[in-house]
Amino acid sequence: MNPRRRRILLYTALGVVGFFVVLIAAVSLMDWDLLRGPVARLASTKSGRHVSIAGHLRVHLWSRAPTITIEGLRVDNPPWEIPRPLLQLQRLQVQVELRSLLGGHLILRQVELDQPDLYLHQEASGRANWTNENTAPTSATAPAAKPFNLPAIHELSIDSGNVTLVDDLQKLRIKGTVQAHEEAADASAQALHIQAHGTINDEPLAVDVSGGSLLALDPQHPYPFKLSIKAAQNEVDASGEVVKPFNLAQIELEASAQGPDLAQLFYLTNLALPNSPPYQLKAHISRDGQRFTVREIKGVLGRSDIAGSIDVDVSHHRPSLTANLTSGHLFFADLTALTGTRAAAAGSLTPGAAAASTPQPEKAADGTRLLLPDAHLEVNRVRAMDADVQFKATSIEAGKVPFSMVNIHVKLKDGVLVLNPVQFEMPEGRLSGAINIDARQDVPAVRMDVRATDIKLDQLKGSGPAGTAPVGGVLQARAVVNGKGDSVHDLMSDADGSLVAVIPHGDIRSAFAELTGIDLAGVGLFLTKSEQRAPIRCGVARFNLSDGTANAQTLIVDTQNVLITGHGNVNLSSEALDLTIQGQPKKFHLVRVRAPVDIRGHLIKPSILPDKGQLLKQGGIAAALGTLLTPVAALLAFVDPGLAKDQDCSQLMAQAHTSSPATSAAGSPPVAAARH
Repeated sequence: MNPRRRRILLYTALGVVGFFVVLIAAVSLMDWDLLRGPVARLASTKSGRHVSIAGHLRVHLWSRAPTITIEGLRVDNPPWEIPRPLLQLQRLQVQVELRSLLGGHLILRQVELDQPDLYLHQEASGRANWTNENTAPTSATAPAAKPFNLPAIHELSIDSGNVTLVDDLQKLRIKGTVQAHEEAADASAQALHIQAHGTINDEPLAVDVSGGSLLALDPQHPYPFKLSIKAAQNEVDASGEVVKPFNLAQIELEASAQGPDLAQLFYLTNLALPNSPPYQLKAHISRDGQRFTVREIKGVLGRSDIAGSIDVDVSHHRPSLTANLTSGHLFFADLTALTGTRAAAAGSLTPGAAAASTPQPEKAADGTRLLLPDAHLEVNRVRAMDADVQFKATSIEAGKVPFSMVNIHVKLKDGVLVLNPVQFEMPEGRLSGAINIDARQDVPAVRMDVRATDIKLDQLKGSGPAGTAPVGGVLQARAVVNGKGDSVHDLMSDADGSLVAVIPHGDIRSAFAELTGIDLAGVGLFLTKSEQRAPIRCGVARFNLSDGTANAQTLIVDTQNVLITGHGNVNLSSEALDLTIQGQPKKFHLVRVRAPVDIRGHLIKPSILPDKGQLLKQGGIAAALGTLLTPVAALLAFVDPGLAKDQDCSQLMAQAHTSSPATSAAGSPPVAAARH
């Protein structure tokens, strides 16, 4: 090689080497604090939040584990938030594994945080200070925040950490402390330990997370962890794994939960779960991005078993839940907890355990306990999610009511809750209907349409092992109710509508007297020892509901010898009864006149006594038939058009027409309101 060219190459190589030596020396000796301003301005631009570094900025590049240390880091809240930092910490130190970084994987050898203070706030509109939204969301279906995807960390240390979460949308308040430290020599299955303490909905909250050793962490292998949450009286325990550490969008875990009421889990799950008796549940939970799958659900609600699956989609501002649940052995008292019924004797996980702590029902003004549940529907929770839930029970214990199957389909969409069908099957007959609850306004508007179809009353046994049904026959009934209220009691206190019940043929038995305390002779019915029953040719009852008062418009039980009629009302707000029934003989020589029977007291404890201060006058049977029976045809059609052709009720209507010329056009108007 030409000596001159050789000298040129040598000087060039020495120059390059010298440049890098000078560069390395400059980088090694430079004052990195000079870059605090530019680094903070770049972070502010990227985050949309003002970022400042009050302390030192140190960088050590020439190592197998380059290290960055920042002191006095502060990230401010967006302009609409209160003047306090979103995040501030005394010191942040991060070490990066250079070899893994050159291989395309970001692994943090060490992360140390000294005295971090994190403040998270979500407004009632859904705007949150940890997102890039500086204006309130304009769409209820706006995408929700995606789960964090953190790099793998081999050693994590958090000293004196504080977290504050204020969620106005869910009325959630959490203040907690966080500590985390893993000893370098500790390679146990629970080497990492994080604890947080605070409050949730003004109740104590404790979170405990333990994980496997971070030192041997491999980004391509799952990371095991255990989680324990205690929120008030609710406990959640889980063990699982992060499929790709630390991509929190993919998690598999086995979880168990127990507590006094599923509805209390709202603050932990952000799901409007129904009221329930005390619960114990286990399930396998998978997270894939913003979708959660809950499989192999097994457990008990009160004394009822429950199984099935649930899918939750949180990709939108309002979560969506789809569920298919079954019960092989359902106690009806556990199901009534859905309405907020408090006196559910079957509610305890251990017999007798919850009886002492179960609140008593509300009372009327005179101190009498109320029968209708008064627990209030949380309309904000109903508006916060959508749902489609199927529930079926194939074996039911309901006391004297022989339900054999329960089928309920619940749909919740945009604040409107629809239960259709609500179906209770019996060996002979069924009770079914639809309920619509519009919770888009402060006081929900409710419409119910419920039918009893072909229910054989002989199934409803009386007390004792040899109990006899008090009334025989087949019941057909329909109730249409409209009203406003956020509890069953408030709804019925405002209810308008109609209730019609028909027994086309049957009998009244001595068990009726035993059940009610009525002397059947008082209404003209004599039951001989040889025949403890009085045949019913047709029975019709119609109550008109107006402003929470049920008025008996038609109350007739027609037997061979006596026509039993009634009148009065039931105040559904105070639940006070004011009803009177009386019997009128068809053949005056058969019986002597008796006094009417008054039904007073309240729904939960009626008082049934003969009215001795007033005697009925004989006669008037034709007038009674003429005025009371003319609307019967329309009432029968309201329940079931086929009933108008029933032989016994047809004879009753025919008798009304022949007994009185007042067969006018009164027919259908009394039930017209029930069709609204």
